[in-house]
Amino acid sequence: MSSAKGFLSYVHADDAAESGRIAQLARDVVAQYEMITGEQIDLFLDRDEISWGEDWRSKIDGTLADVAFFIPVLTRRYFRSQECRRELDFFIKKARALGLAELILPILYIDFAELREEPPTDELIARTRAFQWVDWTDLRFAATTSPEYRKAVAQLAQRLAEAATAAEAVDGGDAATSRESVPSAPGFVDVVAEAEEVMPAWTETVRRITAEILRIEELATTAGEAIQASDARGQGSATRNAIFNQFAQELKPPAEQIARLGNEFAAQLHTVDLGMQAVLARIPGELRQNSTSAEDVHDFFDLVRQMASGSAEGLGALKELVSTIEPVERESRNLRPVLRELRKGLTLMVDGDEVIQNWVKQMDGLQVPPRPESG
Repeated sequence: MSSAKGFLSYVHADDAAESGRIAQLARDVVAQYEMITGEQIDLFLDRDEISWGEDWRSKIDGTLADVAFFIPVLTRRYFRSQECRRELDFFIKKARALGLAELILPILYIDFAELREEPPTDELIARTRAFQWVDWTDLRFAATTSPEYRKAVAQLAQRLAEAATAAEAVDGGDAATSRESVPSAPGFVDVVAEAEEVMPAWTETVRRITAEILRIEELATTAGEAIQASDARGQGSATRNAIFNQFAQELKPPAEQIARLGNEFAAQLHTVDLGMQAVLARIPGELRQNSTSAEDVHDFFDLVRQMASGSAEGLGALKELVSTIEPVERESRNLRPVLRELRKGLTLMVDGDEVIQNWVKQMDGLQVPPRPESG
């Protein structure tokens, strides 16, 4: 059996909050795997493998293309992290293409309400629920030297060994039939067409989000003016609380809409990003083989830059709104659940801005002939 490769996907803030227990869990699993199988396992911890200042996004994509299994450490923050979501989405699609659900080995580290929603409001959570995860919610409190912890680690290592064996079958000659059943990758024009098909819906989502933000700003302005008038009249905390309660009631519908649209935004962005990465990777070869023209590439780049510019402008307003939530949240107990819901949706969109702007950086780094002059 050749050396298997695995990838641990987790939120660094979660690992820090656990004093490094998440990363240590991965290392403990590696030790057990090697003892069980007698074979070495290369488990990639992105914090360990990717040096500071390196282009870690492209490094992760390259690693994910070669790994035999993928271990997402599920927490609420995991599904709020744009990069963690992108990694999980990427690998789910790979596992489905190979017909190997065993490649996905989630660890449920912290349970949270959204994971049990019926129907689920997060499309990525819905897809993750199709895989059999390991419940670590109690074991995260167990001593690493305890029998229950060591037994659970050994069981997880055994699952990894079985997943690696299944993955090797796909890589070997026995899987020729399986590979034949996987559709061939679409060409440049096909991928561009798919991306262009999703982009209008994504643009419409951004437009609707902007409309809700304007609505919220109007409500906040009205509430702020009412508070100032109340304070000027010396009406006290009872009146302030009444104003905040009214504001909370009025804010609930747009906050729920923002949360829903934020999920749509994230789902659409992941689809566009995966297509975008495929397009950008293929452009040099397509140009060398004259499979597409420089003019087509420039037209596509113009579309992407237009999208990135509009997104940056809209998300700039969202970032400012997010920054105002925390102090307002402390003013009223009734406002807290509404504003937390609002912040969830906004966080997904704000985090996505980094992904969007990265497209432009990648395009700028490509060597594309100048656009032909029109006759």
